[in-house]
Amino acid sequence: MNILIAEDDGVTRRRLQHFLEKWDHHVITSENGLDALEHFLSKDIDIVITDWMMPEMDGLELVGHIRSRGREKPYVYTILLTSRGDKEDVVKGLSEVGVDDYVIKPFEPDELRARLTVGERTVGLERTLREYGEGLEKIVQKQTRLIRQTQEETIIRLLTALESRDEETGGHVRRIGLYSAHLAEAAGWTKQQVDDIRLAAPMHDIGKIGVPDAILQKEGPLTTEEFEVIKSHTTIGGQILGDSEFPMLQLAHDIALFHHEKWEGKGYPENRSAENIPEAARIVALVDVYDALSQDRVYRKAETEGEVLRKMDDARGSHFDPYFYDLFLESLPAFRQIARENP
Repeated sequence: MNILIAEDDGVTRRRLQHFLEKWDHHVITSENGLDALEHFLSKDIDIVITDWMMPEMDGLELVGHIRSRGREKPYVYTILLTSRGDKEDVVKGLSEVGVDDYVIKPFEPDELRARLTVGERTVGLERTLREYGEGLEKIVQKQTRLIRQTQEETIIRLLTALESRDEETGGHVRRIGLYSAHLAEAAGWTKQQVDDIRLAAPMHDIGKIGVPDAILQKEGPLTTEEFEVIKSHTTIGGQILGDSEFPMLQLAHDIALFHHEKWEGKGYPENRSAENIPEAARIVALVDVYDALSQDRVYRKAETEGEVLRKMDDARGSHFDPYFYDLFLESLPAFRQIARENP
């Protein structure tokens, strides 16, 4: 065991060191609590034996600092050296600070050795539990990633089948998710929120499942009545994705329902404007238009980036949220790369 001694009395310190080294422990000594803390922070320590009263920093302060770093370093067993008249201090150390054991000075070698045996067992069990917990956490993380990947693959495949009715592709579905995630991250969303919108955004047009093929695939201009049917895909999508307890599906609901709203308030289905439109829907409204204009379709060729940006610039502050539009312009290099990697 690596044992740290914090004791300002030279006789006691040397006596402790003598017995501990005799019992084949590696010993580090300090004359005060502050020096002992520096050793603890810079070295791998298993057990700390500390005096109660010391200059610079007393024993209970030292143990308090050790316990405060419980997440950073493996568990350390602490033994407080105290005189017979320090009963109240011992109780305080055991109950409030986190001292594990105590030895009364002048110590008996056999008693000290027995206390150390308990400490060795405790440290061994604590380290085993920590390793087990870390291993279990890695397993859970791996399973969580696998579940998430399965969800994503299922969503993408189902939505690709749906989008094919509207002459869209799996590339479009993936790009919408990746574009949206990039903008959300640029806006300071949390890692979990970014991951959620990456899966939720591709479901923006899920409501098209309720639009007849005759209208969805019609060549040429739509009548006013037909366009009203097309517009219904937002409310249908909202109904499909509504009433979920899962944050990702709640996000998908807002996107499906409101991604055709416009910043100035002239969109559909509720004529919402500005901040009344959920942020996720404002993001998808922007990236959906960008992707639609910049990619080939069966019925037309993709426009050049210059043409796309001229049209979108004109819509800043009317169709698009100005804040997210400016983030989009800053993100164009990343968008180009996403498009190249997901044709």
